[in-house]
Amino acid sequence: MYFADLILPRICPVCGRMLLRGERYMCLYCLSDLPYSYFWSWRGNPAENSFAGKIGVEMVSTLLIYRQESPYSKIVHAFKYQNRRGLCSYMGDMLGDKMAEGGWAKSFDFIIPVPLHPLKRWMRGYNQAEILSEALGERIGVPVLKGVLQRKRYTKTQTRKSAQERLSGMSGAFRVRDKNILTGKNLLLVDDVMTTGATLSACAGEILRSQGSRVSIAALAFAE
Repeated sequence: MYFADLILPRICPVCGRMLLRGERYMCLYCLSDLPYSYFWSWRGNPAENSFAGKIGVEMVSTLLIYRQESPYSKIVHAFKYQNRRGLCSYMGDMLGDKMAEGGWAKSFDFIIPVPLHPLKRWMRGYNQAEILSEALGERIGVPVLKGVLQRKRYTKTQTRKSAQERLSGMSGAFRVRDKNILTGKNLLLVDDVMTTGATLSACAGEILRSQGSRVSIAALAFAE
């Protein structure tokens, strides 16, 4: 055990156990039992199919299956609400490694993180989708393009809303600052958790207004 761990113990976000020497961000037991989705190597997966007939998304990849009742849901909660930015980068590295294995490396011009409204970003202090994007981008060799996709309308949490309410709530919430930047580009849109896909659909719809652009999606987790 490191002396620093006595002052500020490093805790596994899943099981709450103190981490041992050599363990990073998560204990080896929880790490060995991650609920992988395997969507990075599975075309026509459930996440990808959820956009069929709605918007022209090329491919969809996620790292994990998200279940609210699972202790693994604490991973997202930790980096989203508890300032565990290192954990967020760690999970982004993992997603990038799996996507590289699945042949996604260097197939995109840019990665675009789903933006937060400026007020929400100020309140949280960071955008977890940007942290994921930066770690993922390093792993698959694709630059991150920040600021081109902007959230122009503040929306309250979508957690308790129905799929239709989420979709309606996202209408007109995003804009592309300069469509010329995205013209003819192959783009990867990144978010933390994909639930109904309403936020990602709204973002992708705005991006696809740029002539000749294509959009694929990556997220840390897909909610069943």
